[in-house]
Amino acid sequence: MSTFEPLSLDVNGFFDHMVGVRGFRREDVDALASRITAVLKDLGLRREAGKLPFYGLPYDEAMIDTVATVADQLRSSYSTLVVLGIGGSALGAKAAIEAVGPTDGGMRVEVLDNIDPTTIRCLLAEIDLEKTVFNVISKSGETAETMAQFLIIRDMLIQRFGQRGYRERMLATTDQHEGVLRRVADREKLRTLPVPAGVGGRFSVLSPVGLLPIAAAGLDIGRICEGARAMDVRTSLVDVWGNPAALHGTLLYLAATRREAHVHVLMPYCDGLLRLAEWYGQLWAESLGKRHALDGSIVEVGQTPVRALGATDQHSQVQLYVEGPHDKVVTFLRVEHHDDDLTIPHAFDEEESLAYLGGLNLGALLNMEQRATELALAEAGRLTSVLAVSKLDEAALGQLFHLFEAQTLVAGGLFGINPLDQPGVEAGKEMTRAMAGRRGYEKLAHSVDQRLGAKRSNLVLR
Repeated sequence: MSTFEPLSLDVNGFFDHMVGVRGFRREDVDALASRITAVLKDLGLRREAGKLPFYGLPYDEAMIDTVATVADQLRSSYSTLVVLGIGGSALGAKAAIEAVGPTDGGMRVEVLDNIDPTTIRCLLAEIDLEKTVFNVISKSGETAETMAQFLIIRDMLIQRFGQRGYRERMLATTDQHEGVLRRVADREKLRTLPVPAGVGGRFSVLSPVGLLPIAAAGLDIGRICEGARAMDVRTSLVDVWGNPAALHGTLLYLAATRREAHVHVLMPYCDGLLRLAEWYGQLWAESLGKRHALDGSIVEVGQTPVRALGATDQHSQVQLYVEGPHDKVVTFLRVEHHDDDLTIPHAFDEEESLAYLGGLNLGALLNMEQRATELALAEAGRLTSVLAVSKLDEAALGQLFHLFEAQTLVAGGLFGINPLDQPGVEAGKEMTRAMAGRRGYEKLAHSVDQRLGAKRSNLVLR
């Protein structure tokens, strides 16, 4: 029996009794029942066949224990962990640590998820290298940004501490058997953790990719996985009306295909969940943004994820959401009970515009703002949903991580695309390698030069 409150999903804001004629009716969902059931059964069969290994991550007790042990070892020798990674190698850890930690006794964790030289120079100038350990994360070792960081840090550590000191301060998370980083790690005798076979970057947060930095920061990764397992039970139900991933994924699919709502705004009313919205952005965009369907036909589908922050973006974006085009659906993330809440003092009672605030807690006011925005959107006929957790802790994060991953696969099944690949990302990677002079890319480099040479100077203002 779980020892935490289950996450709740409120989808009233998708239905006509709340938003009027643009809303759906229960029978709109029921009409898709056979397709939804087929998608869920197919996912179940693929999972049983070992083709969706990320589902098993929160159940892998040996892996979780190993990661916890390594994190304890790092904490005993170092005070700072710097993660070298990008995309799925970075976003999940950042989301969890900013939401809950770091905790007392946890390491300071910095994630270098870009190659901006100013950012990297500033961090390296500020940290104490003597007390810092680095975790380079790349399944293949082909990620140019991450490996560029690694080569810079490697050289710096060798110059400062020698080969032995470098090996002590570098940990690689990579493929267990193959790839450039695996070969480098083996050759240089680096400590390693595995990226599980078949687990893509954006589905890797509950693998050593995400769990090691999260554990190093002092968070309870066992509780995160417990929350994920509890959500897995709920998202394994074949009945769409009892399965939050199936219901939410279906409604988002209907919003995109029946209401042309091609933008999905994730709007947490909690500063700590803003990075989770960034993690979700990669998951939703990279998984669902596809040109081709499974049958090879051109479909060009997908919703554009947008992050917003309540109540901050009530004063910057909500005007567009309420009165702009009907091309958006907004999902609110709500925390029912905010830790370390503050009470607003009574003062200036003669001023009605201030007096009503006295005695309210900031958390309660923030949640009132969420409800008010939700209702304002409903009055304007805009589609919304609300995901609520009792409090923001590790178990809540585990539920959210797993819900969003499962929801993505359901939506992918309904769109009829492969949510596990990302062919559109490869073209840019290939051209970067060509421009950087990688051997074997000479023909593409010539093509890139031709494309750049086609630019017209009169369309460049100087």
